[in-house]
Amino acid sequence: MKRLLFLSLLLTLIPSVNAEEICTLTSEVEPDVTITLKYTGSAGGIGTLNYKNKPSLGLDIGIWNGYGGQYYVARSYLPESLDEEKTYQERTKNTKKIRQGHFMNFVGNQLGRATSKEDRKSGKLRALMPSLSQGYYYSIPFTQDGEFGRQKLSKEMKTIIDATEGFFVDSGGCRKFFPYGWD
Repeated sequence: MKRLLFLSLLLTLIPSVNAEEICTLTSEVEPDVTITLKYTGSAGGIGTLNYKNKPSLGLDIGIWNGYGGQYYVARSYLPESLDEEKTYQERTKNTKKIRQGHFMNFVGNQLGRATSKEDRKSGKLRALMPSLSQGYYYSIPFTQDGEFGRQKLSKEMKTIIDATEGFFVDSGGCRKFFPYGWD
């Protein structure tokens, strides 16, 4: 009985683990570019596209109503765009929309949504946003004298463009963002 009382007292003193789940997707071609997402429900979330762990773009991931399939919305980044207490309109009112498009799920090299159950093989969870690189490129202003811009890309700009042309792989905590994947 004393052991049980001691154990329950000990458990109340240990701080609870934060149940907040963060997903990290890492570019397969440019590991300095990552996506971090906080799950908000229904295979969706809010987060950032990062260069060397510094936010460059804001991202929202969700599932289209009706048809299904997933989408992303990339926006200019502001810290308040991650505030879950605010509505979408409040969070994004001071940001600029960069691009919206498909957030495609893959398991290994198989498209998650279109692969029949009989043909499924295990593999890493991967995501592809085929139009993000073009949207990012055209969001960069023209080059001004002595500055970086669309005609004179900085290393960060070039790296983000290269990364967004390819796949991002689950580096931890992303299973809920892949509703069309399998284990």
